[in-house]
Amino acid sequence: MKILAVIVAVVCLAGQASGTPVAGTWRAQFDGRTFVTLELESANGTVTGLISLGDIEVDKQGALSRVSEPKRKPTPIFDVSQTGSTLRFAVKDGNDTDQFELRVLDAGRAELRMLLADQVVKELAAEGVPVPKPFALTRQVKD
Repeated sequence: MKILAVIVAVVCLAGQASGTPVAGTWRAQFDGRTFVTLELESANGTVTGLISLGDIEVDKQGALSRVSEPKRKPTPIFDVSQTGSTLRFAVKDGNDTDQFELRVLDAGRAELRMLLADQVVKELAAEGVPVPKPFALTRQVKD
């Protein structure tokens, strides 16, 4: 009986070590408009997904001031890695590759941060554009 209890404990801990569940549909909204939809699936320890992004404008502090709904079809994510509750991934945008980080806060909330190269941050700063703050996402409940 003691051996069974130890096996159950090891299996439970191993399940927790694989990271926080990220699968599902996550959305970010601003002024009633959905400007980010991130659809994630997890199978056999691999996370795959699609993302739809609208255009954004930020104020001097990097907070959202205006958004548009996505105009394009969802784009596949790639170079996905997960460490605990944080998922990093890349998205192709024309000739550019954009990097993102999703941090799951709890079962229904997460933050999505754009990871910008130092050179891009410098270029934005020269134009007076701050780095955008993370976007608040909520996991959509299936009906």
